[in-house]
Amino acid sequence: MIRPIRPPCRAGGPLVTALVAAVALLLVIGPGCSGPSPSHPAVGKRIGGIPLVSIADPSRPAPTFTGRVTLLNFWGTWCPPCRRELPGLGRIATRLADDDRFQLVAVSCGAGGPDDLDEITADTKRFLDRERIAIEPWCDPRGVVRMVFSEGYGFEVFPTTYLVGTDGRIRRVWAGYRNRDEADIAAALVEALKDDPREDPRDLLQEQPPRPAPAAAAAR
Repeated sequence: MIRPIRPPCRAGGPLVTALVAAVALLLVIGPGCSGPSPSHPAVGKRIGGIPLVSIADPSRPAPTFTGRVTLLNFWGTWCPPCRRELPGLGRIATRLADDDRFQLVAVSCGAGGPDDLDEITADTKRFLDRERIAIEPWCDPRGVVRMVFSEGYGFEVFPTTYLVGTDGRIRRVWAGYRNRDEADIAAALVEALKDDPREDPRDLLQEQPPRPAPAAAAAR
């Protein structure tokens, strides 16, 4: 049985070069609250495959959570704090649109339990079009993902955002919404992208030691 997620009442209160500049600007806006607690039970846990459905293209494979830095966000059009948070996530995703090390997985959810796929699709598209938020939304029509995250990853309120590293492990969690969250999330993303272990293949080639000259050539 799927446990309903209680809606939040914690709203309000009180990459990469462009993203850093955005962080500096956003940190000036409003006093806000402190960042997420580092003791959140999900931090350090690994995320495996989860059966999400693309709202734009239901035939698209579900997202994976290794090899890229991921923001996994659970939100709903019915949720006022979610509606305030999502434009900021959209701005972050737009700034990183050309960086294949990053993905935003924004899961549009109904108020509780399974969702009708046609209804959640129409409602989500209508909201994103009206608000001009350019993201690729996902959904959880059977409610399975919400149940798994409720029981194993401390998911209790909407919105909730997980920052997942390239190893598939959760690094940070933002539960509810505060005015400073966009700046905090952007700053955490900058650090996560710096930690990306992948190297440019061209750099690897340049680092190859020169081959020794053949003995015959060296004797000339």
